[in-house]
Amino acid sequence: MSNLPMPNLRWISLLIVVTTSLLLPGAIRAEESKVAAPTAAKAEPGVTPSATGLPTKPEELEAALRQRVERYWAARQARDVRTLYEMESAAQPGGWLKLEEAMSLKGLPVRKVKIEEVRIEGEKAKTKISAEVMVGTFGWTPQTTQDPWVLLNGQWFHETTR
Repeated sequence: MSNLPMPNLRWISLLIVVTTSLLLPGAIRAEESKVAAPTAAKAEPGVTPSATGLPTKPEELEAALRQRVERYWAARQARDVRTLYEMESAAQPGGWLKLEEAMSLKGLPVRKVKIEEVRIEGEKAKTKISAEVMVGTFGWTPQTTQDPWVLLNGQWFHETTR
């Protein structure tokens, strides 16, 4: 047996929670570098794009974003790597993300995802997401993160970070 003092369990727990909070945005978001070159994208059902490919009203733009965010996070909860990959900006033609690298997109298991806030600024958007994240022996832990999105040819894509 060692003569070292037993570490304080409360201190270790706090350290793990803080570390997880710092790592969570990277676990929830995928890797990214530059936004891929815009390409033609299919319009979301129920959203009528204008001649430029963009929804015609701010409400439609936000509704289209919310729909994409919900689809993305449903795929995260289901651990559907193919859907996650297709919704990443860097997976679009000309982007750096390849399907074989997509396993890193699924991150930690999540559940009970809720969109708390949506902010659109031109062709970029930030959403505030709350969810429960499975953190090892701590179990399901509530977390909140900022989730970036980018508009490419009239369709929202999760902004892939590296």
